[in-house]
Amino acid sequence: MSAAIAFPDLRSAALREGHAYWQAKKGDRLFPSRADFDPMMEAPKLSRQLILLDVQDDPLDFRYRLVGSFVSEYFLDDGTGRTVSDVFGQNDYLRKGALWVFRKTCTGKEPIRLRSPSGELGGRHYPNNDALYLPLSADGQSADMVMNIFTFNYEEYKKTQSVRSLTNIH
Repeated sequence: MSAAIAFPDLRSAALREGHAYWQAKKGDRLFPSRADFDPMMEAPKLSRQLILLDVQDDPLDFRYRLVGSFVSEYFLDDGTGRTVSDVFGQNDYLRKGALWVFRKTCTGKEPIRLRSPSGELGGRHYPNNDALYLPLSADGQSADMVMNIFTFNYEEYKKTQSVRSLTNIH
């Protein structure tokens, strides 16, 4: 029997809900399969902050199967159907970091939580974010998908985007 993995300090309702959803579907198994989930029907509010990625072999990469609307808004792009290398190809640091965390989620066979501070990239402000990376498996043994729940300070995001749009008017 696989032990429950706890994240006692999750402040985000979306992360708590996503973790509980994954844990309930996992049951006594090492991890659940994609077939266990129907986020659009079972957790429609959560689906806005959800990312599903397929593992791609040779070369190792991850293909975005689903990118929730809040995540697309944060990154100003919907990467659905594209690989991590395609999406972050121009930024080696971000590409390598994303590939590392998805790979680690699959090989470690347990959830990972990452928090990032707010910052600037390419002249754009990105608020702090908090994310869970949860492995999924069709065969119950090796992870072939990653479910990522991504949250960020939405109020800060909206405020900085509004201020930025007002200060860019000529």
